[in-house]
Amino acid sequence: MPEEVFDRIGDKITLALGDAVEGARDDYQAYRSVFPEHAATDAARVRFGWIHDRMWTRIKASLDDHPDVSFVDRDPIHDMWIRSDFRIRFKVHSLTCAVRSYPTTSALEFICQEPDLFGVSTINLIAGYEWLPDVQEMGDPILSLRDGSFDEVLWMVTLPTTGGASGGIVAPIVPVGDGPAAPIIEVPALDGTKDAEEAGDS
Repeated sequence: MPEEVFDRIGDKITLALGDAVEGARDDYQAYRSVFPEHAATDAARVRFGWIHDRMWTRIKASLDDHPDVSFVDRDPIHDMWIRSDFRIRFKVHSLTCAVRSYPTTSALEFICQEPDLFGVSTINLIAGYEWLPDVQEMGDPILSLRDGSFDEVLWMVTLPTTGGASGGIVAPIVPVGDGPAAPIIEVPALDGTKDAEEAGDS
């Protein structure tokens, strides 16, 4: 299924998603450099909200004129639509790929995939990044799919970027606790090569 998602989204939008996250990481590093005391003492909701705003601003600037892309920019909802096929929200992911959200009607509806009615359905995806708590930094740009759970992911993809990350890495995550390690599945990257990497908060 990740391969089909990439094919239907297309290279330009896929790269724009990765670049928006990568650009937000540059913005956050600049913020930490200029205001180290602020960055060190910011509450988590402030930090992740700030990064979210940078990702959202960047993706809108990149794709605002794309004919297949539209945006719902009405606080607290920030949805990016690709035709009626995909709806994307930006969130921070934990190292176990969990995401967090207030259990509003909108959030609960978004986290559950729609049934395929008359051959038409919208796939809800979450773009963003892994948060690396030990170093207080953003990890790789990622895209994830889940259905009915903020804590469990069906698959996670490392997004490619214009700057170089190849992307195309899919790593299903098993629930936290005892059990076998999650398998690593290789998917062709946008440039036709293959790569594999283990994927391991909001």
